[in-house]
Amino acid sequence: MKMEDAIDAALRNVALHGDTDIFPFPFENLAFSDKPVEARAILEAIHKDFPNWISTYPPQTIPTLAQVGYTGFRWATLIDPFWNAYYLALVISIADQIEAQRLPESAGAVFSYRFSWQNSEAKLFKDSTWIDFRKRCLELSKSFPVVVQTDISDFYPRIYHHRIENALHRLPSPGDLPKRIMALLGSFSKNVSYGLPIGGPASRILAELGLNGVDTLLVRKGIKFCRYADDFAIFCADKAEAYRTLVFLSEKLANEGLVLQKKKTRIISAEEFRHTAQILDPAEATDKLATEEQKLLNISIRFDPYSPTAVEDYEELKDAVGQIDIIGILGREIAKTTIDSAVSKQAIQAISVLKQNQQEEAIKMLLDGDNLMTLAPVFVTVMRIVRDIYPKCSPEFQKLVDGILCDLYTQQSPLLSVEVNLAYYLQALAGNQTQRKEELLVKLYDETANPLIRRTIILTMARWNCFYWLSDVKNKYGAMSIFERRGFLLASYFLGDEGRYWRDYTKPTWQSPEVYIRDWFSNRFQSNKSVPV
Repeated sequence: MKMEDAIDAALRNVALHGDTDIFPFPFENLAFSDKPVEARAILEAIHKDFPNWISTYPPQTIPTLAQVGYTGFRWATLIDPFWNAYYLALVISIADQIEAQRLPESAGAVFSYRFSWQNSEAKLFKDSTWIDFRKRCLELSKSFPVVVQTDISDFYPRIYHHRIENALHRLPSPGDLPKRIMALLGSFSKNVSYGLPIGGPASRILAELGLNGVDTLLVRKGIKFCRYADDFAIFCADKAEAYRTLVFLSEKLANEGLVLQKKKTRIISAEEFRHTAQILDPAEATDKLATEEQKLLNISIRFDPYSPTAVEDYEELKDAVGQIDIIGILGREIAKTTIDSAVSKQAIQAISVLKQNQQEEAIKMLLDGDNLMTLAPVFVTVMRIVRDIYPKCSPEFQKLVDGILCDLYTQQSPLLSVEVNLAYYLQALAGNQTQRKEELLVKLYDETANPLIRRTIILTMARWNCFYWLSDVKNKYGAMSIFERRGFLLASYFLGDEGRYWRDYTKPTWQSPEVYIRDWFSNRFQSNKSVPV
């Protein structure tokens, strides 16, 4: 794909879908949607004079802890959205070449992130590949008596940069893009020679390229396997073959600097595999034998309000969800010692199309007592649905939610010690203004150094028109990260003349991305004085 087309594709993709499933949606992506021509001009300027830009306006990142399961944690990296969009554009421009190097889909082995640009929806990957992966695994388990289940430990953080670089140089016509991509990866990782930023499609495409050599070796050895990202299922004639294959895979991954997760590696019978995978076995939602959970997992909860058939799609989604006891499923999950994250996430997301009284009942259940600790692996999903449902709830219920959320902080819930959890918690807290909430945010801003948390607080205080605090924090602008500075740039519009004088005073030091954000929000503020938290 030509670079100019790749820049357009990258901007449209992040504007519509975001670039990560880990972090909150940054307001820069809204600007990309509202003012795409101007955003494209900035990325084209970066591309035209890349060495100067990366030296004088280097990418700023926020390394942040995110929760995985109950006791697992991983580092994720939030990238400055402008550099993130450029990184994605670089990878998209050669994604067709990367896809052509991978094992073909017809091999029925590798299902993750098959690149296929869908212009109408600005999507990068083919749909339903996870479902296809599960179907193929279950199909193969009927022909092989033994299955190896395993996955790669800390996959993205361990990928060697030089392996990616070599693979990029082997593409038919990569031009100078490998050099640019490697410069960005080095900057993102603070010059450490391994690790891809977790969560975004650019890293997913590069990671698939990095594993292609291992995939090819397995096929050439006649090993029957299925892979989705870092998850492997290998199908064998007996346990001896399974053991030998596991040793072979471990050796080949070691050559790439990768290792398998010991706790998640199992050699099991095909019958046991099918039993444990039963809940993920794609069953027709109309199948009377399918459980409520299976029916739920077969529904696509993702709703596109900008679709030409948005009204019909929403009604169809409501009808499908209405045939399932969502609150009953949530109750069964909460009653467990360990929840099924896939089922819980889907059930929580389905709350969005329930009736208001059912929504309030479900939210009350999620936030009650020890339930949040039981739901720790999906805490972010809980906070997202609370944030989205809150404006539609009755004033009495909003007060109840406000009290519960404030108590989480004052009682020092361990869930809020995870920074990504805290970021989504603050979004859920940003509804109605109360004195207790203001005091909480003022205290938290002084206690934290995380730019993501600080930026969210700045935007929330602007939404609440807390001019006294904004006027004071303005004096700390020079010490802020680029994330906080852009957040305060938006907040300055709530300071009236004081904010205008401040913008005029600081304007000479701004780079084109900040000028772009100022112009975008200036237009937005005149017609809509809300702040995108």
